[in-house]
Amino acid sequence: MNGHNKSILTLFIASILLTFVSCEKVKQQVQETVAEDLIVTIMTNGRWIVDVFAVAAVDVKQEFSGYEFQFLKDGSVEAVKSTATVKGTWKSDKTAMTIQASFPPGNSSLQRLNYTWFITKTGTTSVEARSEQHGAISTMRLIKK
Repeated sequence: MNGHNKSILTLFIASILLTFVSCEKVKQQVQETVAEDLIVTIMTNGRWIVDVFAVAAVDVKQEFSGYEFQFLKDGSVEAVKSTATVKGTWKSDKTAMTIQASFPPGNSSLQRLNYTWFITKTGTTSVEARSEQHGAISTMRLIKK
């Protein structure tokens, strides 16, 4: 094989490798976008209620009795109880598998949600998560209403 043919072959192989690397990177970006979209779609489709909430293994679920949570695509969340609505914010991180919520001061029950929650199990009708709050492990399960 002469020098010219070797150069062409080398360029050809290099371009294939670069294309493969670029395709893998694009594939990863698409997968991450789909994962993020899926989390947002699951969370924003319907209202959620607290099925389990424990702080340091102590059941405090009753604090959330009557609350329904509506997560919105714009990053806001509404805690609705009877005729009262408290607005907060939320965001997800698909890489870390976390959800963060933030509600304003004034409601100690809703303030329990103002942490980073690590998703331990999820589906289209339930989300289980854990968080460390003031040195204690909290666990929560939300279910679709």
